[in-house]
Amino acid sequence: MSKKGKKQPKINYNKQQRLQGQSSAAQATPAAQSARVQREAPKSAAPSPIVSLEPLAPLIVRSGRPFDDQAGADAPRFPPPSTLAGCLRTAWARANDQAFGPKLAELAVASPFLARVDNTGNIVRRLAPKPADAQYFGHDKEARCLRLEPSRFEDGCNADLPDGLRPLRLSETIQGKASKGPAWWDWEDLIAFRQGKTLDHKELTKRGWSPPSGDRRTHVAIDAVTQAAESGRLFQTEGLDLEPDNPTLNQTLKQKQTPDHSASGTLRLLARFAEPLPGGLVHLGGERRLARLHPEPETAWPTPPATWFQDIHTAGGLTLTLLTPGVFQAGYRPGWLDATLTGEPPIAPGVRLRLVAAAVERWQPHSGWDLLKKEPRPTRKLVGAGATYWFRLLEPTTPEALAPLWLASLCDLEQDRRDGFGLALPAPWKID
Repeated sequence: MSKKGKKQPKINYNKQQRLQGQSSAAQATPAAQSARVQREAPKSAAPSPIVSLEPLAPLIVRSGRPFDDQAGADAPRFPPPSTLAGCLRTAWARANDQAFGPKLAELAVASPFLARVDNTGNIVRRLAPKPADAQYFGHDKEARCLRLEPSRFEDGCNADLPDGLRPLRLSETIQGKASKGPAWWDWEDLIAFRQGKTLDHKELTKRGWSPPSGDRRTHVAIDAVTQAAESGRLFQTEGLDLEPDNPTLNQTLKQKQTPDHSASGTLRLLARFAEPLPGGLVHLGGERRLARLHPEPETAWPTPPATWFQDIHTAGGLTLTLLTPGVFQAGYRPGWLDATLTGEPPIAPGVRLRLVAAAVERWQPHSGWDLLKKEPRPTRKLVGAGATYWFRLLEPTTPEALAPLWLASLCDLEQDRRDGFGLALPAPWKID
């Protein structure tokens, strides 16, 4: 009861309830349509190896650090490939009544990307992480996106880089400090950037996406015997909500809405699995949070532009940009490169490459729990998604020999490749 004796409205804590309430209000007042799309039951679709995942609650992805009475909430994280791999393998095993064993880990997964769908459920845009060689400068109308390019040391200059590795410099001299921009780019913008085109910062922001602030929730521990709350045992979780239920943000999305739905619609995770998967509900991440799995057509998966590999062959060099975090035994670079920075990718034997330069941001810690061995997984250092490597083609090859590099894993270990780590986008690079 309030001070005036009036009852306060009941709070809907469930996100689905809030969305239904918003939908009812929008029907009563057409002019106040919400920017968010009401989630509906998925239409029946044939099983497909290409699927999208629609989280029904903020995603909980823990860092692997000890969780005890003194631990605070882990910062929200975008799900790593291993999280999607476990989710999809479990969904396939349950759908096909298969046992959970080591054989399940042999099913390859390529994920995760982001996809934006319209109100009919069709994918209208695909998104990928910002490449590390793209740098933002300026603010408001003066905001720009510049690129880092391999260069040569001037006379009398040197660095502690490995022998043969070139430094990176901005494509042009600019005054001012680095600024912020979208962390995820529209797929077409990424392809245009790799073709050497200049991108408009405003359009990048309109079509791109950046992770919002975490969704923090407070919970109480439950006694296993009495099934009642334990006194003083509170803890917090902080999840990643791809689409925060935030009226201010919704209004911003409405203002940015374009006819092709480039800045509106629902965000989903996009993945490719070794076997066809049916639609349904799955568990994704920690706390048994639910997600809705949607089978998608083959056309939903990115394909290379026409003459793409011919262009790489003609240029004599290529860039490989990580679209998912990579795991390398040599740290920042793939382990299949020898001491002279020369080697052949496991997925494309016969294609001999030499590393010329690399743009790599800060490493990311990765751990987890091994359900098979019932023990913690060792912590590993991941090369963040967006890392870009410039290579020279050493030996004559054919465009057909380069084709297996498309969205293939560059990781050293076969299991890491199966889990979807280190997926890379190859692109032409003309050596100066």
